[in-house]
Amino acid sequence: MKDKLNKIREPEEASMASGIIASILFAVIGIAVGAAVCWINYMADHSTVWWQDIVGDLQLNTVFSRFPIWFLMGLCVAVWSYHPIKAAINEIAFFVGVTAGHMIAPKVIPGLEGASGGGTKWLLIGVIAAALAVVIWYAKSKSWPSIAFDAVIIGLLGAYCFDIGFVYFHFNDLIIDLINVLIVFLVVVVLGSGLIQFLVSLLGGALIALVLSPLFH
Repeated sequence: MKDKLNKIREPEEASMASGIIASILFAVIGIAVGAAVCWINYMADHSTVWWQDIVGDLQLNTVFSRFPIWFLMGLCVAVWSYHPIKAAINEIAFFVGVTAGHMIAPKVIPGLEGASGGGTKWLLIGVIAAALAVVIWYAKSKSWPSIAFDAVIIGLLGAYCFDIGFVYFHFNDLIIDLINVLIVFLVVVVLGSGLIQFLVSLLGGALIALVLSPLFH
């Protein structure tokens, strides 16, 4: 079984020190993301100057309350790890950081006193993401199983984001739709390991999204 999985994507060799440093880095990034999201959510409801209104106008608080953006970040953590088990560890480190960022931000950022920290739900999300990361790690390679897996991932995400695959938009929610397009595109880029894989997985994902979209909406 291990040999078959290694043919899909072979784990890289890395020292324990570099693995620990990577996990710490993902945790630090998680803290920054958690603090930023806490600030965005607060500013969306308590803007006092014109530039803070941009947060509400771009609906960033809505974007960060939905699945796609967090899937993109979790995907990056998973596929940029050097081993599937390490991917799971890094996911936990990242979402522990997100939780810490939510808790720390109201205490250190002026004006955020009393802001909602989001609780410990991120820890639960981290556990779920860690389990998925072990599987998703294999999506980043040039092997045909990875390309097929990429198409499934892109298709499921596209079906979730849009009513009819990639071709229908709610003009009342155009900003959200455009951000979803950007997220799906970035997912394709992150998963891609070459032009052929990029094009095949994108086309396959679009077809899957068209078929599965009615199940999501």
